[in-house]
Amino acid sequence: MANKLIELNKQYNFDVTVNPATTYAGEQALPYVTAAVKSNDTVAKGYVRTMDGLTSKAVISSINTTDPIVGASCSFSDAGTTTLGERVLTVTDLKVNREVCRKTLFPTWVGKNMTQNGDLPNSFSDFLLEVVAGQAAAQIENGIWVGDTSGHFGAGFVSNDGVFDQSGLNASATADFTQVTMNSGAATTNANIDDALASVYASVTGSHPGLEYKEGFGFYMNNKMFSFYSQFLAGTASGQGINMLGLTLNPEGLSYLGHPIYRCPGMPDDCIVATYKDNLVFGTNLGTDLTEAQIIPTYQYDGSDNVRVVMNFGIGVQSGIGTDGVVGCIF
Repeated sequence: MANKLIELNKQYNFDVTVNPATTYAGEQALPYVTAAVKSNDTVAKGYVRTMDGLTSKAVISSINTTDPIVGASCSFSDAGTTTLGERVLTVTDLKVNREVCRKTLFPTWVGKNMTQNGDLPNSFSDFLLEVVAGQAAAQIENGIWVGDTSGHFGAGFVSNDGVFDQSGLNASATADFTQVTMNSGAATTNANIDDALASVYASVTGSHPGLEYKEGFGFYMNNKMFSFYSQFLAGTASGQGINMLGLTLNPEGLSYLGHPIYRCPGMPDDCIVATYKDNLVFGTNLGTDLTEAQIIPTYQYDGSDNVRVVMNFGIGVQSGIGTDGVVGCIF
Protein backbone atom coordinates (compact mmCIF):
# COMPACT_ATOMS: atom_id res chain seq x y z
CA MET A 1 0.00 0.00 0.00
CA ALA A 2 2.79 2.39 0.89
CA ASN A 3 4.54 1.79 -2.46
CA LYS A 4 1.29 2.38 -4.31
CA LEU A 5 0.82 5.71 -2.55
CA ILE A 6 4.34 6.72 -3.49
CA GLU A 7 3.59 5.83 -7.11
CA LEU A 8 0.40 7.90 -6.99
CA ASN A 9 2.36 10.75 -5.51
CA LYS A 10 4.79 10.67 -8.43
CA GLN A 11 2.14 10.11 -11.09
CA TYR A 12 -0.13 12.95 -10.03
CA ASN A 13 2.57 15.17 -8.59
CA PHE A 14 0.97 15.35 -5.15
CA ASP A 15 3.03 17.70 -3.01
CA VAL A 16 2.89 16.67 0.64
CA THR A 17 5.51 19.16 1.74
CA VAL A 18 4.68 22.33 3.61
CA ASN A 19 6.42 25.61 2.94
CA PRO A 20 8.14 27.07 5.99
CA ALA A 21 6.16 30.32 5.74
CA THR A 22 2.59 29.04 5.38
CA THR A 23 0.98 31.77 7.47
CA TYR A 24 -2.34 33.49 6.83
CA ALA A 25 -3.38 36.57 8.79
CA GLY A 26 -6.31 38.96 8.69
CA GLU A 27 -8.30 38.63 5.44
CA GLN A 28 -6.03 35.86 4.15
CA ALA A 29 -6.88 33.75 7.19
CA LEU A 30 -10.61 34.33 6.72
CA PRO A 31 -11.47 31.20 4.68
CA TYR A 32 -9.64 28.88 7.06
CA VAL A 33 -10.68 30.42 10.37
CA THR A 34 -14.26 30.96 9.18
CA ALA A 35 -14.51 27.22 8.51
CA ALA A 36 -13.52 26.57 12.11
CA VAL A 37 -15.71 29.25 13.66
CA LYS A 38 -18.87 29.19 11.54
CA SER A 39 -19.32 25.67 10.20
CA ASN A 40 -20.96 24.40 13.40
CA ASP A 41 -24.66 23.63 12.95
CA THR A 42 -26.10 26.40 15.12
CA VAL A 43 -24.30 29.15 13.20
CA ALA A 44 -24.13 27.56 9.74
CA LYS A 45 -27.89 26.98 9.63
CA GLY A 46 -28.64 30.57 10.62
CA TYR A 47 -30.25 29.80 13.96
CA VAL A 48 -28.50 32.78 15.59
CA ARG A 49 -27.58 36.33 14.60
CA THR A 50 -23.90 36.78 13.76
CA MET A 51 -21.77 39.86 14.41
CA ASP A 52 -18.28 39.87 12.88
CA GLY A 53 -15.35 42.26 13.08
CA LEU A 54 -15.39 42.61 16.87
CA THR A 55 -12.06 43.17 18.58
CA SER A 56 -13.06 42.99 22.22
CA LYS A 57 -16.62 43.89 23.17
CA ALA A 58 -19.82 44.97 21.48
CA VAL A 59 -22.85 46.72 22.95
CA ILE A 60 -26.16 45.25 21.81
CA SER A 61 -28.75 48.00 22.12
CA SER A 62 -32.54 47.71 22.21
CA ILE A 63 -35.32 50.30 22.38
CA ASN A 64 -38.79 49.64 23.76
CA THR A 65 -41.52 52.31 23.51
CA THR A 66 -45.01 52.00 24.98
CA ASP A 67 -48.22 54.01 24.38
CA PRO A 68 -46.83 56.96 22.36
CA ILE A 69 -50.22 57.99 20.87
CA VAL A 70 -52.24 60.89 22.37
CA GLY A 71 -55.15 62.99 21.23
CA ALA A 72 -54.42 65.73 18.68
CA SER A 73 -53.89 69.29 20.03
CA CYS A 74 -51.89 72.43 19.25
CA SER A 75 -49.32 71.69 21.93
CA PHE A 76 -46.62 69.05 22.13
CA SER A 77 -47.64 66.30 24.52
CA ASP A 78 -44.95 63.80 25.39
CA ALA A 79 -46.56 60.45 26.04
CA GLY A 80 -45.54 56.91 26.73
CA THR A 81 -42.26 55.57 27.99
CA THR A 82 -39.08 54.73 26.15
CA THR A 83 -36.70 52.22 27.65
CA LEU A 84 -33.16 51.78 26.37
CA GLY A 85 -31.50 48.44 26.94
CA GLU A 86 -27.86 47.54 26.56
CA ARG A 87 -26.20 44.16 26.80
CA VAL A 88 -22.48 43.58 26.34
CA LEU A 89 -21.10 40.77 24.21
CA THR A 90 -17.51 39.94 25.16
CA VAL A 91 -15.25 38.22 22.65
CA THR A 92 -13.02 35.57 24.20
CA ASP A 93 -9.67 34.95 22.52
CA LEU A 94 -9.17 31.30 21.60
CA LYS A 95 -6.58 29.29 19.75
CA VAL A 96 -6.16 25.93 18.08
CA ASN A 97 -2.92 24.01 18.56
CA ARG A 98 -2.83 20.66 16.75
CA GLU A 99 0.05 18.44 15.78
CA VAL A 100 -0.63 15.87 13.06
CA CYS A 101 1.48 13.28 11.27
CA ARG A 102 1.76 13.66 7.51
CA LYS A 103 2.05 9.91 7.08
CA THR A 104 -1.26 9.36 8.87
CA LEU A 105 -3.22 11.92 6.85
CA PHE A 106 -1.67 11.33 3.44
CA PRO A 107 -3.79 8.26 2.45
CA THR A 108 -6.99 10.10 3.43
CA TRP A 109 -5.96 13.13 1.43
CA VAL A 110 -5.21 11.04 -1.65
CA GLY A 111 -8.52 9.22 -1.35
CA LYS A 112 -10.46 12.42 -0.98
CA ASN A 113 -8.91 14.07 -3.99
CA MET A 114 -9.09 11.00 -6.21
CA THR A 115 -12.91 11.07 -5.94
CA GLN A 116 -13.36 14.61 -7.21
CA ASN A 117 -14.08 13.65 -10.84
CA GLY A 118 -10.89 15.01 -12.27
CA ASP A 119 -10.72 18.22 -10.26
CA LEU A 120 -7.22 19.29 -9.34
CA PRO A 121 -6.31 18.16 -5.82
CA ASN A 122 -6.21 20.65 -3.00
CA SER A 123 -2.82 21.37 -1.56
CA PHE A 124 -1.84 19.29 1.44
CA SER A 125 -1.64 22.48 3.50
CA ASP A 126 -5.26 23.35 2.70
CA PHE A 127 -6.32 19.81 3.55
CA LEU A 128 -4.61 20.04 6.93
CA LEU A 129 -6.44 23.27 7.70
CA GLU A 130 -9.76 21.73 6.63
CA VAL A 131 -9.28 18.75 8.93
CA VAL A 132 -8.38 20.87 11.94
CA ALA A 133 -11.15 23.40 11.20
CA GLY A 134 -13.72 20.60 11.22
CA GLN A 135 -12.49 19.40 14.60
CA ALA A 136 -12.62 22.93 15.99
CA ALA A 137 -16.14 23.51 14.66
CA ALA A 138 -17.51 20.55 16.63
CA GLN A 139 -15.96 21.89 19.84
CA ILE A 140 -17.26 25.40 19.18
CA GLU A 141 -20.79 24.04 18.69
CA ASN A 142 -20.70 22.77 22.27
CA GLY A 143 -18.86 25.79 23.64
CA ILE A 144 -21.31 28.43 22.43
CA TRP A 145 -24.14 26.64 24.23
CA VAL A 146 -22.64 25.43 27.51
CA GLY A 147 -19.10 26.84 27.68
CA ASP A 148 -16.57 24.31 28.94
CA THR A 149 -15.22 23.00 32.22
CA SER A 150 -11.90 24.82 31.79
CA GLY A 151 -13.57 28.20 31.24
CA HIS A 152 -11.88 28.83 27.89
CA PHE A 153 -15.11 29.76 26.09
CA GLY A 154 -16.63 32.05 28.69
CA ALA A 155 -20.41 32.06 29.06
CA GLY A 156 -22.46 30.04 26.58
CA PHE A 157 -26.12 30.48 25.79
CA VAL A 158 -27.34 28.18 28.61
CA SER A 159 -24.28 27.58 30.80
CA ASN A 160 -20.79 28.88 31.48
CA ASP A 161 -18.93 25.84 32.79
CA GLY A 162 -19.82 22.92 30.53
CA VAL A 163 -22.55 21.68 32.89
CA PHE A 164 -26.24 22.49 32.42
CA ASP A 165 -27.44 23.13 35.97
CA GLN A 166 -28.88 26.04 37.92
CA SER A 167 -25.56 27.75 38.64
CA GLY A 168 -24.42 27.38 35.04
CA LEU A 169 -27.70 28.73 33.66
CA ASN A 170 -27.61 31.67 36.08
CA ALA A 171 -24.22 32.68 34.67
CA SER A 172 -25.17 32.18 31.02
CA ALA A 173 -26.28 34.52 28.23
CA THR A 174 -29.92 33.54 28.86
CA ALA A 175 -29.82 33.97 32.63
CA ASP A 176 -32.69 36.50 32.44
CA PHE A 177 -34.94 34.27 30.35
CA THR A 178 -37.95 32.86 32.16
CA GLN A 179 -37.03 29.44 33.54
CA VAL A 180 -39.52 26.58 33.47
CA THR A 181 -39.14 23.17 35.11
CA MET A 182 -40.35 20.57 32.61
CA ASN A 183 -42.16 17.37 33.59
CA SER A 184 -41.73 18.06 37.32
CA GLY A 185 -37.99 17.50 36.98
CA ALA A 186 -38.21 14.07 35.32
CA ALA A 187 -35.78 13.27 32.51
CA THR A 188 -37.17 13.84 29.03
CA THR A 189 -38.27 10.82 26.97
CA ASN A 190 -40.25 10.24 23.80
CA ALA A 191 -43.29 9.77 26.04
CA ASN A 192 -43.15 13.18 27.75
CA ILE A 193 -41.42 15.44 25.21
CA ASP A 194 -44.82 16.85 24.21
CA ASP A 195 -45.51 17.81 27.83
CA ALA A 196 -42.10 19.46 28.02
CA LEU A 197 -42.82 21.55 24.93
CA ALA A 198 -46.28 22.38 26.24
CA SER A 199 -44.89 23.76 29.51
CA VAL A 200 -42.37 25.93 27.66
CA TYR A 201 -45.03 27.16 25.26
CA ALA A 202 -47.40 27.95 28.13
CA SER A 203 -44.73 30.21 29.61
CA VAL A 204 -44.23 31.91 26.25
CA THR A 205 -47.91 32.73 25.86
CA GLY A 206 -48.49 33.50 29.53
CA SER A 207 -45.42 35.55 30.43
CA HIS A 208 -44.32 36.90 27.06
CA PRO A 209 -47.34 37.97 24.99
CA GLY A 210 -46.36 38.51 21.37
CA LEU A 211 -43.02 36.69 21.63
CA GLU A 212 -44.14 33.78 19.46
CA TYR A 213 -45.05 36.17 16.64
CA LYS A 214 -41.60 37.68 16.30
CA GLU A 215 -39.82 36.72 13.11
CA GLY A 216 -37.65 33.65 13.52
CA PHE A 217 -39.31 32.43 16.72
CA GLY A 218 -38.86 28.74 17.40
CA PHE A 219 -37.88 26.03 19.85
CA TYR A 220 -34.22 25.07 20.23
CA MET A 221 -33.18 21.57 21.31
CA ASN A 222 -30.37 19.06 20.79
CA ASN A 223 -30.30 15.92 18.64
CA LYS A 224 -31.53 13.63 21.42
CA MET A 225 -34.52 15.81 22.26
CA PHE A 226 -35.27 16.24 18.57
CA SER A 227 -35.25 12.46 18.17
CA PHE A 228 -37.64 12.08 21.09
CA TYR A 229 -40.06 14.50 19.46
CA SER A 230 -39.77 12.69 16.11
CA GLN A 231 -40.55 9.38 17.83
CA PHE A 232 -43.49 10.91 19.67
CA LEU A 233 -45.01 12.30 16.46
CA ALA A 234 -44.44 9.08 14.56
CA GLY A 235 -46.18 7.11 17.28
CA THR A 236 -49.30 9.26 17.75
CA ALA A 237 -52.50 7.33 17.07
CA SER A 238 -53.99 10.04 14.87
CA GLY A 239 -50.81 10.83 13.00
CA GLN A 240 -49.80 9.86 9.49
CA GLY A 241 -46.08 9.84 10.04
CA ILE A 242 -44.08 12.70 11.48
CA ASN A 243 -46.04 15.95 11.75
CA MET A 244 -49.02 14.31 9.96
CA LEU A 245 -47.62 15.81 6.72
CA GLY A 246 -45.33 13.06 5.54
CA LEU A 247 -42.30 14.87 6.92
CA THR A 248 -40.61 11.58 7.67
CA LEU A 249 -38.72 12.39 4.50
CA ASN A 250 -37.63 15.76 5.85
CA PRO A 251 -37.17 15.55 9.61
CA GLU A 252 -35.55 19.01 9.62
CA GLY A 253 -39.04 20.38 8.97
CA LEU A 254 -40.46 19.52 12.38
CA SER A 255 -42.52 22.16 14.15
CA TYR A 256 -44.59 22.61 17.28
CA LEU A 257 -47.92 24.42 16.91
CA GLY A 258 -46.65 25.96 13.69
CA HIS A 259 -43.33 27.15 15.10
CA PRO A 260 -40.09 25.59 13.81
CA ILE A 261 -37.83 23.41 15.91
CA TYR A 262 -34.14 24.26 15.58
CA ARG A 263 -31.86 21.26 16.08
CA CYS A 264 -28.58 22.34 17.69
CA PRO A 265 -26.19 19.47 18.56
CA GLY A 266 -24.28 21.52 21.11
CA MET A 267 -27.24 21.99 23.42
CA PRO A 268 -27.46 19.85 26.56
CA ASP A 269 -30.05 17.14 27.23
CA ASP A 270 -33.30 18.10 28.96
CA CYS A 271 -33.15 21.66 27.66
CA ILE A 272 -35.54 23.59 25.41
CA VAL A 273 -35.04 27.26 24.58
CA ALA A 274 -37.88 29.32 23.11
CA THR A 275 -36.89 32.60 21.50
CA TYR A 276 -36.21 34.08 18.04
CA LYS A 277 -33.06 33.90 15.94
CA ASP A 278 -32.05 37.56 16.23
CA ASN A 279 -32.16 37.35 20.02
CA LEU A 280 -29.29 34.85 20.22
CA VAL A 281 -26.15 36.69 19.14
CA PHE A 282 -22.86 35.07 18.13
CA GLY A 283 -19.92 37.48 17.90
CA THR A 284 -16.51 36.91 16.29
CA ASN A 285 -13.36 38.83 15.43
CA LEU A 286 -13.41 37.50 11.87
CA GLY A 287 -12.28 40.16 9.42
CA THR A 288 -9.84 41.75 11.85
CA ASP A 289 -6.08 41.44 12.00
CA LEU A 290 -6.45 39.35 15.16
CA THR A 291 -7.30 36.18 13.23
CA GLU A 292 -4.53 33.90 12.05
CA ALA A 293 -4.02 30.44 10.55
CA GLN A 294 -0.54 28.96 10.41
CA ILE A 295 1.10 25.67 9.48
CA ILE A 296 4.48 24.94 11.04
CA PRO A 297 6.46 22.11 9.37
CA THR A 298 8.17 20.77 12.47
CA TYR A 299 9.35 17.72 10.51
CA GLN A 300 11.92 19.98 8.87
CA TYR A 301 13.57 20.72 12.20
CA ASP A 302 13.12 17.84 14.66
CA GLY A 303 13.36 14.67 12.57
CA SER A 304 9.68 13.77 13.07
CA ASP A 305 6.99 13.51 10.41
CA ASN A 306 4.74 16.01 12.17
CA VAL A 307 3.13 19.26 11.13
CA ARG A 308 1.65 21.76 13.58
CA VAL A 309 -1.48 23.77 12.86
CA VAL A 310 -2.15 27.00 14.73
CA MET A 311 -5.29 29.15 14.56
CA ASN A 312 -6.11 32.30 16.52
CA PHE A 313 -9.59 33.78 16.69
CA GLY A 314 -12.16 35.15 19.13
CA ILE A 315 -15.84 34.38 19.75
CA GLY A 316 -18.56 35.19 22.25
CA VAL A 317 -22.33 34.94 22.72
CA GLN A 318 -25.05 37.05 24.29
CA SER A 319 -28.82 37.48 24.20
CA GLY A 320 -30.10 40.67 22.59
CA ILE A 321 -33.07 41.28 24.90
CA GLY A 322 -32.45 39.41 28.11
CA THR A 323 -36.09 38.83 28.96
CA ASP A 324 -37.28 37.78 25.50
CA GLY A 325 -37.19 34.03 25.93
CA VAL A 326 -37.93 30.91 27.94
CA VAL A 327 -35.57 28.14 29.01
CA GLY A 328 -37.05 24.76 29.84
CA CYS A 329 -35.00 22.53 32.16
CA ILE A 330 -35.49 19.76 34.73
CA PHE A 331 -34.04 21.52 37.78
